[in-house]
Amino acid sequence: MSKDNFSASAQYNDFKGSAAADHADLSAAGDWLKKAGVINHGELLVGYEMYVSPGLSVASGTITISTSFLLATTDGLDAFAERVKSGEDISLRKVSRDLSPVEFCSLFKRFNVTLSSNGILESRDYNY
Repeated sequence: MSKDNFSASAQYNDFKGSAAADHADLSAAGDWLKKAGVINHGELLVGYEMYVSPGLSVASGTITISTSFLLATTDGLDAFAERVKSGEDISLRKVSRDLSPVEFCSLFKRFNVTLSSNGILESRDYNY
């Protein structure tokens, strides 16, 4: 079993920030995973990780979004949240798929990412 930390990182981390997203009304990721036969009974989608590197996509001529879905065996989000808050070790199942930008974006209703140099603007108000 491998161990990882749930945080974003790139080779140099020149830019850092945050992300927020809303479930898609018509094709939520959990539904997509069920249709693809990836999510098991009693599992809940609790996290995503996405990685884009145009250099890795040059050979095919298309951009691929490497996406990992983090699945927890749990009785629901509240039960899982209690486990996380307790500080106990968390075991997740990680399922990875390469998605096109259209496939990835269709999993969300809205998707917003903010990045600033070394994260200096994170959570700061600004005038423009």
